[in-house]
Amino acid sequence: MRSLPENKKQGSLKIKFTVIIGYLLVVVVMALGLVALYHNLVDYSNKRISSEDMSELLIVGNTLSMLYEIESEQNLINAENAEQYFLKYDSIAPKIKANLVELKEVAVDSSRIEKLDTIQLLVDKKRENLQDVAALLDSIRRAPRVVAQTESSYVPLKLNKEISDYLESKNLNNADVNQNDTSVVVGSRRGFLDRVRDVFVARSDSTVVIEKKSIVSDNDLKLIVDTIINKVRYSERLDLERQRQFQLAYLKRQETMTETNRMLTLQIDELLKGIEHEELEKSLRLLKEKEEMLANSQHTMFIAFCVALLIAFVFAILFLIDINKSQRYRRQLEASNKRISDLLDSREKLMLTISHDIKAPMSSILGFIELMDYHGNPKNETYLNNMKNSGEHILELASALLDYHKLEEGSWQLKESNFNLYDLVGNTTSGFKPLAARKGLEYSVKNELPKHLAVYGDLYMIRQIMNNIISNAVKYTSEGSVHVNAWLEDEDSSKRLVFSVNDTGEGIDEADQQIVFQEFRQLDNPLGEEGSGLGLAITKGFIEALKGTIRLNSRKGEGSEFIVEIPLKDANENEPKSKGRDNSETVPQDLEGISVLLVDDDPVQLTMTAEMLSRKKVTSVTEMNPDRVLPLLESMSFDILFMDIQMPGTDGLTLVEKIRRLGSERIKNMPVIGLSARSDMSGEKMKAAGFTGFLIKPFTSDRLYSIIWHHVRGESPGQKAFVEEENQSFDEKGARALIEFVSDDKRASVAILQSFINELAECRIQLQEAFQKKEEKMVQAITHKILPLFRSMGNKSLIGLMEKLEKGETLPDKEKAFVLDKIQEYLEEVETLRKEFDEN
Repeated sequence: MRSLPENKKQGSLKIKFTVIIGYLLVVVVMALGLVALYHNLVDYSNKRISSEDMSELLIVGNTLSMLYEIESEQNLINAENAEQYFLKYDSIAPKIKANLVELKEVAVDSSRIEKLDTIQLLVDKKRENLQDVAALLDSIRRAPRVVAQTESSYVPLKLNKEISDYLESKNLNNADVNQNDTSVVVGSRRGFLDRVRDVFVARSDSTVVIEKKSIVSDNDLKLIVDTIINKVRYSERLDLERQRQFQLAYLKRQETMTETNRMLTLQIDELLKGIEHEELEKSLRLLKEKEEMLANSQHTMFIAFCVALLIAFVFAILFLIDINKSQRYRRQLEASNKRISDLLDSREKLMLTISHDIKAPMSSILGFIELMDYHGNPKNETYLNNMKNSGEHILELASALLDYHKLEEGSWQLKESNFNLYDLVGNTTSGFKPLAARKGLEYSVKNELPKHLAVYGDLYMIRQIMNNIISNAVKYTSEGSVHVNAWLEDEDSSKRLVFSVNDTGEGIDEADQQIVFQEFRQLDNPLGEEGSGLGLAITKGFIEALKGTIRLNSRKGEGSEFIVEIPLKDANENEPKSKGRDNSETVPQDLEGISVLLVDDDPVQLTMTAEMLSRKKVTSVTEMNPDRVLPLLESMSFDILFMDIQMPGTDGLTLVEKIRRLGSERIKNMPVIGLSARSDMSGEKMKAAGFTGFLIKPFTSDRLYSIIWHHVRGESPGQKAFVEEENQSFDEKGARALIEFVSDDKRASVAILQSFINELAECRIQLQEAFQKKEEKMVQAITHKILPLFRSMGNKSLIGLMEKLEKGETLPDKEKAFVLDKIQEYLEEVETLRKEFDEN
């Protein structure tokens, strides 16, 4: 079955794949639609009347206009404008023929070609008609001239008589008289254009007039004159008849030409209408095709849109399904992460609970054991020693868990100082001799370090590294030996501590050699020895924090060798030097005569600390009001001052500054140890503020005694002046946790319980008022004051809420009421416990 992260990863990939495929399909469909639309648009643009069709229509129209032009002028033709008309006709006729030829070339219909041939014939016939008309016009023009000449030759009767009389008077009757005989000879017919030209240009006519002259006598004159007159009359009638014939022929030719023009115009008009009709049909067909193409384009785009919409809809559904799956996976993953986070928090709380909630009560148990007087009963002494050893083992486990937690969170801070490395190695390794001797092991230490080698580093880390490795070697070796070697490597101006631990134990398989450095991992051990599974993991973390290395050489059945290399720094001249002693030395017992001032706003804490000091015959003075500390210091003499950091009014940081400014050298140099339940306070910070040392609540009596001894007697029993540990909640133990150290002392127990009742009752009233007035600073001060007490009693839900209040967070009214109710319950519980002591 796949895990949630894998499902989420696959779901995310599936969503991406679905979205990509959906977009690609939509793009493909739209691209196909655009391609189809493009082809339709191309076809649409090509669907137009071709240039040939348009030119054909223009040619027909041009031809028709030219025919109309010559026809309109033809009706007005006469002898005077005939030449101009024929010249114009000759210029237009070739164009008409050229147009007809061009139309025939582009024509594809046989019927149209036949019409064009007919038009060509009609045009030719019209030309012939024009030629005939020209001849008729010529004849008509010539006819009146002949009649005029004849009439000029004829002599009227009266005139003829007068002529005769005149001739007689002149005696010309007997003489010969000249005679003229005129005859008309019609020549061969000339061409059309020649005759048209002859109408306007004087040239020899085709009709030739021949005159014959003769002389007649006077006797014949009278007869001749009469004859001529008669002849003239006859010729005059003949010419008029012929003229009428010419005019009749001209009219008939005109009718023929008109009919020809009509037929020609009709044919061209039919041709034009046919072409126009065809073009109209083409245009209508083209419009229809364009409409169909537009409809097809719209249909194509509609189909593409519908397909794209369908694809988008389908993939939207798939996408929503995948999103729902992804959201479901995300919710499951969030739930899983929350569960994992809760598990990690639970593990962290469990670790801290194990470390603190066990460490604190075990410290109380060990302190209680120390306070017991068991020297009179050897059996009780054995029991108590076993209890003490078990308690110390549990404390070691709790310390290991604390160290691992800090390393895992990355919150471990190096606490570097100057120390003697030779003494540190010697003191650390010597502590395992008794344990090795009890198991019958050969235990040897070869310390090749310079005796006066002072270095600068984290003494605690180096000591823990050696402790863990040597402890494992002794623990898991049933017989044989354990050898420890330590030496210094000095190369290229860099110093390194190298130490190795060899044992003859069971050894470790090569496949398991990396497992041993993992947290909470333990190998099968035939000896039945069990550990926390954190020792080597913490060791490796410490070594890496110091930028060192660790190597393991081991074979199954042949033992193991651990080699550690740690870089060293030269001693810092500005830092004090520590001797590097371990904490195996005994806690000092002689503290009698030392005077201590205890300043804390928590009366229970003051009572418990004072009771611890009274067991060592240490004189103590308690003070809850920080404003009265300075007068006490000036009026009384104290060897050391223990002061809470956070108090109402004047806090510890401000108070220590005032103390250091006092004029008395004794007070200025007096050791001042800071006390706090806060885990974010560091020794360096406290030292910079003016404190001499720092203890985190709750603390053991040994730690208290060691600090007093170190700062008052001037000798350190191995305890550090600055102790920094996490402070977390404890297992819920109730009100009896307040008197664990003094439960055998009825008077002290009653005093502690009564002090708790008085103080807590007042604090509850103040806290309730602060809630009502919404004074956050007052709430912080009160919760800080009483929080260590509730941590000792171990109510986790109450502690969690009070920690929020201490940090300045605002709680809902329901949670505030819960805090006040719980405080009231504890007051009632402590009151009941106090009554039990009174009754007993």
